Amino acid sequence: MRFVAAAVVVCALFGAANEARAKVWPQPALGPSRSGDPEVIFTFDDGPDLVRTPVVLDLLAKYHIHAIFFLVGKQVSDPSPKAKEIIERILREGHIIGNHTKSHKDLCLEKNRDLVDSEIDEGRAAIVNLVHVEPVFFRAPFGSRCDVLEEALEKRQLKHFHWDLDPQEWKGGGTARTINYVTKQLGAATGRDVLLLHDVKLITVRALPTIFEWLVTENERRISVGQRPIRVIQAPDVALEMLSPGLAAWAGSTLNRIAEVRSDLARVLP
Repeated sequence: MRFVAAAVVVCALFGAANEARAKVWPQPALGPSRSGDPEVIFTFDDGPDLVRTPVVLDLLAKYHIHAIFFLVGKQVSDPSPKAKEIIERILREGHIIGNHTKSHKDLCLEKNRDLVDSEIDEGRAAIVNLVHVEPVFFRAPFGSRCDVLEEALEKRQLKHFHWDLDPQEWKGGGTARTINYVTKQLGAATGRDVLLLHDVKLITVRALPTIFEWLVTENERRISVGQRPIRVIQAPDVALEMLSPGLAAWAGSTLNRIAEVRSDLARVLP
């Protein structure tokens, strides 16, 4: 009888855990392609890492890609001056930062409202206190979804920034496996995909050069045969898309005007 009772308890616990993860975020994460081309948005979770994130930034700069970095509050609060330098570099080079909670806990495992609130708010505060930038994007660790989390996000007027492609390189499995997954999925893509990677992982650092080179070569091939290329959607463009229509129009016209002013100045200055 004790064995049966224990089995019932275990099943109940597993059932509760599964129920916590039963709700999933909708896909495609950011809707269909707006250009008609296959599209990809690069996102990186769990940083910053003092050693690997700068390498990822070097690679993004080399291939002219602007990504979204979802930062963990505890990583942001690293006492090393290098942590601040890296986050400032992320912003300076045109990437966008998002809130990935304070300590990367599964917010839906215990469905604790106080825990959810503190993880969101303290993750945000770590970013704001360090670089004085308000993170407008939020991503839950493990992609968890539950009523308590949704209510907390709604209260803060935040939307969950989910993903479509996940090579799970954070689990290991080797560089070749990650490369194969990403290139195969992007090669077969027809719409818009948000790609999840982790700038804190060595596998990511090793896989990115091959992925980026494949993307360049694949697009050259596609263009040569009249096939739609895989379009990389830049992080600032994603931000503009997610603004209200009126504000997006204002921001777009303002950015265009800034470009015109720079052009005017270039013509008159020695």
